[in-house]
Amino acid sequence: MEWKEYGDITKAGNSLRQYYDLETYHHTDEDLDAWLKDKRPRCVIALLIDAMGTSVMKKHLSKDGFFYRHLQKEITTVFPPTTSAATTSFRTGKSPTENGWLGWNQYFKEVDDNVILFLEKSQYTDAQYPGFITKALPMHKDLVQDLREHHIQSDSVWPGWGKENPSGTYQELLDHALKTAQNTQNRFTYVYWDAFDTLMHQKGPGSQDTGIKLKEIEEETERFAEKLPDDCALMIIADHSQIEVRQEDMAKNQELCDCFQHEPALEPRTIAFYIKPEKKEKFISLFNESYGKDYQLYTHEEVLRDKLFGTGAQHARMEEFIGDYLAIGKTDLQLRYKAKKTVKGDHAGGTREEAMIPLILYAKK
Repeated sequence: MEWKEYGDITKAGNSLRQYYDLETYHHTDEDLDAWLKDKRPRCVIALLIDAMGTSVMKKHLSKDGFFYRHLQKEITTVFPPTTSAATTSFRTGKSPTENGWLGWNQYFKEVDDNVILFLEKSQYTDAQYPGFITKALPMHKDLVQDLREHHIQSDSVWPGWGKENPSGTYQELLDHALKTAQNTQNRFTYVYWDAFDTLMHQKGPGSQDTGIKLKEIEEETERFAEKLPDDCALMIIADHSQIEVRQEDMAKNQELCDCFQHEPALEPRTIAFYIKPEKKEKFISLFNESYGKDYQLYTHEEVLRDKLFGTGAQHARMEEFIGDYLAIGKTDLQLRYKAKKTVKGDHAGGTREEAMIPLILYAKK
């Protein structure tokens, strides 16, 4: 894929901002704009099902089912196609370049460690960093917050770890979402579900277990949609897809690891490398010799020049987070590094399958 193809999910986020007369930061999605203008819903429910990309839907769902009947089109997520980057862009309307949220873990020089953004703990040690990300990489104001500041009632629904409307099951998530929709003062609800992504990491996107679960999600979602008030509209989207992966442990390549100044960051399929100055040429040679058929290596300068993480005003810490070199997976190989668990499915690489997501639109009127 060309880098300019990424980012439709950010357009979708800006379409929602435009609908509520909030400031927009990028172009909007014209089809979503037209749908919102035509339906004029009192309340929009934006349901984001983690990893429910179109490549997974094609494997398991009937074209006669609820999701395909209401599929407006396929769109692209941001680069890299991963939750921390994509959900943040959808919620804020800004690109990863602007947000600084690029991957699962990022290197922070003030603690000299790779911190997992969502968990505020170290990627490679037992160190905990409670409250650290809130201060070191605060998220831009999301749509729910912005609406509330403009005195427009909005809500959000989350898995069990969430602070607002925590939900232990997908059905409970939908039950909470329905209650927010039935509140006649509510104008918008963001609904997020993560367990489908976890299942595919464990079982693989092509597995029977994945197919069974996705059909359950579709059936439960259809029943939920039918219960929505007539003046509510439902938008269903994903943050990325998943592909089947084969894995190799990069830590076993000792000669390559001797080049590292810090341990690799971001994602196994989009890897930021921090290299000792005197070993940069050796690193390039070793990496391309070992993994060049499966990964494309970019310099720090090339990443910025080609705007891999999207357009917009560059976050103040962007250059720190991308390292000296960025390696992007272009096949099914996944480079692990000191990973405690293996996975069968993953995302965040440079293939089209990982990047394509659905835009599903449902309204009764």
